[in-house]
Amino acid sequence: MSATAQIANLLIGTAFSLAIGILWVRFLLQLVQADFYNPIAQWIVKVTAPILNPIQKVLPPVKGWNLGILGLIFLLQMVSMTLIAVLSTGGTLSPLVLIIGGIFQLLYMATEFYFWLLLISVVLSWISPGYSPFGALIAQLGEPVLAPFRKILPPMGGLDLSIILVFLAIQVVQILLGAAAKQFMGFI
Repeated sequence: MSATAQIANLLIGTAFSLAIGILWVRFLLQLVQADFYNPIAQWIVKVTAPILNPIQKVLPPVKGWNLGILGLIFLLQMVSMTLIAVLSTGGTLSPLVLIIGGIFQLLYMATEFYFWLLLISVVLSWISPGYSPFGALIAQLGEPVLAPFRKILPPMGGLDLSIILVFLAIQVVQILLGAAAKQFMGFI
């Protein structure tokens, strides 16, 4: 692959990952019913509103699940995979590979998102233990993942070790996703 194609792949992958990441955060903000008075949450809503408002008129949220955002995230993932395949190999992917590969990549991205979100949460608790809008938003987004693990391993004297269990669980899920993706792609 030429240097130009590698640069194009990098730029396309980065642009689509950022767009999907912002949409993913918007989806999670609604799902966990985060504080929308938070300035960061307001910025995310403002940035995504021009794209999502028309989609949400067609696909309204159902029981807190914003199907419009999920559909757009999946569509962006498939477009990203197609563009990268065209640049890398000169050909396109079959629809089945796009759908299954897109699902596996989005699930993997979700685990990566939570890994980094929780890692940032740990670092912020050391650096800035007081209130900050960014820290509050991260805490709200991370709480639904941490809560079940805190039941297994409650905080001990102000030290919350349940996050270690979450990191282990994320790694287990990523290994299982990788193995399942290889197995499914081997059948196609």
